[in-house]
Amino acid sequence: MALIDTINQDLIAAMKAKEAVKLRGIRLIKSALILLNTEGKPVTEEAEIQTLQKMAKQRKESLEIYTTQNRPDLAIKEQEELDIIESYL
Repeated sequence: MALIDTINQDLIAAMKAKEAVKLRGIRLIKSALILLNTEGKPVTEEAEIQTLQKMAKQRKESLEIYTTQNRPDLAIKEQEELDIIESYL
């Protein structure tokens, strides 16, 4: 099963279960994959994984910045998103 299909199924499940955190993370992943699809290049599994790795790296950097700047509210949000992204890697 393609990653986008898995994302769509998990998105529906998260909506039904009213899991706001998981829903937010899945929507981020879905939008990144849709953007990847519109670039005109063929979307391979490797390209999808690279996109997820890039997203994870961005979240880690943001988490580090928010932690050093004593912003626990934003750090928690980034950590939650990072956990969801890593679950698909």
